[in-house]
Amino acid sequence: MTECSSETTQNQDVVRSKGWESALPRAAYHNLERVTTGIPWFEVYRTPGNVFAIYEDGQFEETLSYLVPGEERAVLIDTGDGIGNIRTLAEELTSLPVSVVNTHHHIDHVAQNYLFDDVALFDDPLGLARKAAAEGFSHEEALDLIAPGNVWKPYPEGFDPATYHMPPFSVTRWLKDGDTIDLGDRALEVIWTPGHSPDSVSLLDRKARLLWVGDLFYTGSVYTFLPGGDFDQFLASYRKLIDLFPLYDKIMPSHNEPWLDKEILKDVLAAAEGIRKGKTPFTVGKGGMRKYDFGRFALILGPDQ
Repeated sequence: MTECSSETTQNQDVVRSKGWESALPRAAYHNLERVTTGIPWFEVYRTPGNVFAIYEDGQFEETLSYLVPGEERAVLIDTGDGIGNIRTLAEELTSLPVSVVNTHHHIDHVAQNYLFDDVALFDDPLGLARKAAAEGFSHEEALDLIAPGNVWKPYPEGFDPATYHMPPFSVTRWLKDGDTIDLGDRALEVIWTPGHSPDSVSLLDRKARLLWVGDLFYTGSVYTFLPGGDFDQFLASYRKLIDLFPLYDKIMPSHNEPWLDKEILKDVLAAAEGIRKGKTPFTVGKGGMRKYDFGRFALILGPDQ
């Protein structure tokens, strides 16, 4: 653990900032094509490479899912928070059969897996993904997503916050590092990138030169303190993705903003290496969480990392 600190505020919540919605709309969306749909809970944008970015801007996590159509079928990368019906939305956006591929098992990425018949998830060594699939997430576990201050949009018709939870779901394919997901005229390659969670994967589309990175990176505060998170694995995963730079140009994170230049991964790696060397000031908040703020992004580590 590092010892360099510029400030200690033990009662400060370094994970959630107040007034987050005042930063919306984020600048990254200004240059993307907005797609009008019948489900206003989601904002949908079409990006180059024929991808639909499905954005839940009404909830604090600002989760991004992606619909990637191929010739024979489409893949929905993550199923979001479970507030708006993402299956109905996907069927509005494409007539192709839709399969789900999750970047990892956290509730804000798998909450509507149960609505789909074909789901792929990485089989992590700690078994956390299998636990999430078998047990789902209870109402008590889900409540934090809709806690006061975490939602600013009106709930969609049919959503009941009093019973909000995530049912268990069936996984039809347990993924391994190096697997390929074939969509017909395009393919997604599975790259195991643990650190945020033990089952985190990135998905590479060589043809479109895109890389989906899940929660390994997004603009905002990136976490490594959740169960199964590992800061040293986080560093190794960044090195792996930077080694693959010749194969992609843009990254597609799972929160806040899509369609980012890959070069920012170098900035994050340099920042993380500085943290590991104990050279970076930080703020200490509730539970001993340490926040290292670098402007466009921040890294939040647990007290023992």
